[in-house]
Amino acid sequence: MTIDKDVYRGKCEVCGASAPVHLMPHPEYKCRFCGFKKVFSEDNIYDNDDLCFAKDVNLFFKKKRDLTMRGETFELVVPVKRFYKEPAPLPGQVNFFKSKNIMFLLEQHGFQLVSRKSRFSTALCLIVRKV
Repeated sequence: MTIDKDVYRGKCEVCGASAPVHLMPHPEYKCRFCGFKKVFSEDNIYDNDDLCFAKDVNLFFKKKRDLTMRGETFELVVPVKRFYKEPAPLPGQVNFFKSKNIMFLLEQHGFQLVSRKSRFSTALCLIVRKV
């Protein structure tokens, strides 16, 4: 069995689903199950300092978990795709989320939602607490 060089066989960083994704002509990954999208062609000028630009989403949350103490809160602002509107991508943005993805990631990495601002805008502002 030969493996096509233009197919990415990986797992979704958010939900863990695996499916082959054809990288040509557009080098991007979009999960059919949760809607998470990652663009491989963007030159990542940032490291894991911001969730939209993080090379590895799970590493971002692991670092965040290590840096925060139990019960400590922080604000997380992420542009999200809504049913009626999709925000313009930021320069160098690699990861694209829906609000469902963010909630899943928070729970998966031991964080809890405290409050939610801008519920219907494309910028999702969350106050998150480490459990």
